[in-house]
Amino acid sequence: MGTSTSSKGPGSKSPLVPSWANNDGQGPGNNQLEQRFRGFRATLGQAALANGGNTNTLKKALGHYAKSATGGKSNGARRFSSMVGAGGSLFDTLKSLQSGSDTKFLNLSNLQGQPVDVVIDQIIDSIIDINGDSERIRAAMNEALAEALDGFSTFDFSKITDDIIVDMMINYLTQCIFEQIILDSKTALDKADTPEKVEMIESSLLELIKTSVDLNFGIHLENINTLNKQDIETIQKNAIQDIWSEWEDNLND
Repeated sequence: MGTSTSSKGPGSKSPLVPSWANNDGQGPGNNQLEQRFRGFRATLGQAALANGGNTNTLKKALGHYAKSATGGKSNGARRFSSMVGAGGSLFDTLKSLQSGSDTKFLNLSNLQGQPVDVVIDQIIDSIIDINGDSERIRAAMNEALAEALDGFSTFDFSKITDDIIVDMMINYLTQCIFEQIILDSKTALDKADTPEKVEMIESSLLELIKTSVDLNFGIHLENINTLNKQDIETIQKNAIQDIWSEWEDNLND
């Protein structure tokens, strides 16, 4: 399971779409509720108070997160735009390295044969921009790359398969959403009485997120050789909207 980033989390008056994610110039978002995090945090807190939580309660929490905490699917997708952009760059970088090509900031000959953890750091450093999401983007990329290249002691571009890139992208988007949800939960999980219970809830939450990402994002990555950076960004954005719609439906069950 990924390691959730540490922060006090945003307040209800923080914008739905912060300035660094306002890539389309449409502003901070609309339909912002005065206590937009209340339902999400309260329901997640109920899961924390229970014996490790249960799937239905966690699904309800995700429903409140999609509908109220992030202001619905359109605002939700815009909130993740900096992460989506970084995901496009991650895809573009791995596709270039897979083909044996240098990138704008990486020389393949300097990476080949290097320890994988060193290469992962260099890949991330070549992509990441400094903004309010940098910590979560870095954590998500590190987790996704480490899992994708698991079993490699040294970096070898010839061993990067399409399946590795697909798995990496699914894990990246999963981790981005997970990291942001944990940040936005603020102190909700503090209601769990043991660290083990917190870990159990986070693990269950991560699994629910990954299932949704697999269903709504992974299905569009079957022919990755026909996709470019812009395609991946569009697919991620559309997938987030579809995931948010799926989660909002949990409130009707």
